[in-house]
Amino acid sequence: MNGYEKIEQRLIHQGKVVGFYEDIVKLPSGKTVVWDLVKHKGAAAVVPVTEKGTILLVKQYRNALDQETLEIPAGGIEPGETPLECVTREIEEETGFKAGHMEHLMTIITAIGFCDEKIPIYVATDLKPSKQHLDEDEFIDVKEFTTDEIREMIFDGRIIDAKTIAGVLGYLSSGKR
Repeated sequence: MNGYEKIEQRLIHQGKVVGFYEDIVKLPSGKTVVWDLVKHKGAAAVVPVTEKGTILLVKQYRNALDQETLEIPAGGIEPGETPLECVTREIEEETGFKAGHMEHLMTIITAIGFCDEKIPIYVATDLKPSKQHLDEDEFIDVKEFTTDEIREMIFDGRIIDAKTIAGVLGYLSSGKR
């Protein structure tokens, strides 16, 4: 790309979800730099909209922040799984609802400066009660909020998760409601 040349990529550590790399890059000026890169296996997320027009969020503990957060349901894409299959599975696992209809809303890159994680975000409607199927390390509470409540929580800092902010505000401005 216009004078940038990736010379080498070194795997430093491979975790369960992400790999940590050092990229050796030649800049347009000719200087060589080392940049950090986190490669992510891929994830997908969903904005679950009830018949009343409210949105379901999940409350869960996040180790990176050492606190509980409110988020739209999301999860890692399993090998051989499409993003749509992922969110179809995740909405039921995390919220205990099945979606009668799913529509792609947008795709975001979560931390573009150092990570390649791409998250397609969907809108789920025609929700039908089912049963939560949590992983053994998941402890999730499902909460229902009006769009006004969520908008307020975004702007007063109670909702801080980027995929949730992008997904909800994208949904609210998309005309799909």
